[in-house]
Amino acid sequence: MKVVKFGGTSLASAAQIKKAVEIIQADEQRQAIVLSAPGKRDNQDIKITDLLINTHKQKTAGDDYLQTFAKIRARFSELSELLEVDVNIETELDVIQKKIEAGTTLDFVESRGEYLNSLIISKYLGAEFIDAADVVRLTADGRVDPESYELINKRLGSATGRFVVPGFYGTGPDGEIKTFSRGGSDISGAIVGRGVNADVYENWTDVSGILQADPRIVPEAQPVPEITYAEVRELASCGASVFHEEAIAPVRDAKIPINIKNTNSPADGGTMIQASRSADKMPVVGVSGKKPYRVLKAEKFMLNRYPELPGQIKEALAQQKLAVEFDMKGFDSFALMVDSSSDFDENAICQYLLEKTEVDACSFGMTVALVGIVGVGLQSQTGLLGRMLNALDQAGIEIRSISYGGSQLTALLAINLDDYEKSLKILVGQLQK
Repeated sequence: MKVVKFGGTSLASAAQIKKAVEIIQADEQRQAIVLSAPGKRDNQDIKITDLLINTHKQKTAGDDYLQTFAKIRARFSELSELLEVDVNIETELDVIQKKIEAGTTLDFVESRGEYLNSLIISKYLGAEFIDAADVVRLTADGRVDPESYELINKRLGSATGRFVVPGFYGTGPDGEIKTFSRGGSDISGAIVGRGVNADVYENWTDVSGILQADPRIVPEAQPVPEITYAEVRELASCGASVFHEEAIAPVRDAKIPINIKNTNSPADGGTMIQASRSADKMPVVGVSGKKPYRVLKAEKFMLNRYPELPGQIKEALAQQKLAVEFDMKGFDSFALMVDSSSDFDENAICQYLLEKTEVDACSFGMTVALVGIVGVGLQSQTGLLGRMLNALDQAGIEIRSISYGGSQLTALLAINLDDYEKSLKILVGQLQK
């Protein structure tokens, strides 16, 4: 059995839905279908989920929400008419409107895009509709409850026909509808995949897989055929928007591969996310980065005798509303990369650290960008990293510092802020040689 999940752009219109259904029907193993709410049809459009959230905000604030809800009603009515399905969508919308009027929760309201879309598409596909509220359980803090896997397996594990499950929501400990974070339909697909012990979890979107770098910066970036769960995590931690990280955990534990595919170009191979891969053909999968950071240098004589000190400094910075995302340790000093997207008083922060921790000295340095080079072959391929660093050097890009992640999958470079985009382009060029 394959689990297939379609995102909002793949389901934004009746034409897109028909493409998705053709893809499903082209493979009899595509039995479990997990769906998002309709996305934007064009750049001027608004996602259904955003309209639903606005509706709830307007009602809560005492404003007129009916005009916003009318847009939602028109969108779903149009879909059901164009697809010619036998669904009493107006009655469903009336029920939702009454609950909004009565003051229902935001979680309930924002989940209705997936619910209504799945009702319509299950009818069009001739598949069984399974409400996520019946088989997906969430904890109070919005994480998946392992009970979900048992419920899904019991209900769907031996299914012979196709079935549709709305993404993005389930039932919380209080018995009410509860949603995942945005992008949660990816998580729902992974939960269903693990619950039915799928052979593959296909995630259909509007790109042909995970790219080597952000295409907005490096338009020539190519899709990566294979990537490991760990490499995806490393790329994400370095700033890439690759795949919802929480959607990896359920299938990773069960060793179910994830295939990222393009609804608009289904013949493309896409990217396969799996437990392991050979580094021979592609030692490095991609580069990603974050900016801006201020470099905080903290000094402590015989630092190795104070293993708790870095943690104390990070906690003290957190109390000052500053986030530390990376650190680079030396013998008697260490550098912390502090998110500098907001202004702060450097002298006051250093004085606070000197008072609250055992650090000997503290100072802020330059503002930098961090670029991560990620791949399982980074360590094993002799000369690979040296060649990439030499390319940066030849382009006049100064590397302020370099460190390796604990997994040894990532080389993390601190560079001048102005060199950020140029560095990504050069590194991708090296990957494609």
